[in-house]
Amino acid sequence: MTSSGPRPSTSPDTAHQRLIVQLRHGQDDALKELYDDLSGVTYRVCLRMLSTPEDAEEALQDTFVRLADRADVCDPSRGTVRTFVLTIAHHLCLERLRTRRSRPVRDHDREGEEAFDLPSRAARDPLDEALVQSALTGLPGPDRALLEAMFFGGYTHAEITTRTGLPLGTVKSRLRRALLKLRERMLP
Repeated sequence: MTSSGPRPSTSPDTAHQRLIVQLRHGQDDALKELYDDLSGVTYRVCLRMLSTPEDAEEALQDTFVRLADRADVCDPSRGTVRTFVLTIAHHLCLERLRTRRSRPVRDHDREGEEAFDLPSRAARDPLDEALVQSALTGLPGPDRALLEAMFFGGYTHAEITTRTGLPLGTVKSRLRRALLKLRERMLP
């Protein structure tokens, strides 16, 4: 049995959940459909975090390999399939960033290295960018900086504590508060 893809009258969440069930039952076409539907936004998250197309493409592929291995863990009561996939991608990107920081970098390794730059406007989805940018801009500066350090910089709570000089409990509570505010702003 092959999946017929998301039906126009079916919400993306429902269609994605159906595809996860099919993936659990060994229907590989379901993974292809999930990839077709979610790879764009997943790639943008990976690119934003890792800043190089090569790293982002590897993280994207690893995300869907891990999704295939962990489809049985996806729980619709905890969030959408899209959120599940983006969470996998986020964790994989964090692993890559932490690995980078743990390896010493020699000066000759940095030759020709350009400063961190966001991908070109053409590579980003303007609607997603506007939604996230609007939600982030509405946050107080310190909260926004903490979120960016954690999600886009790949820093742990302890590393943020060291960088900012704030107590660990304060960092955790401010991040939690900022995430809740961000969530409120992004939900319809």
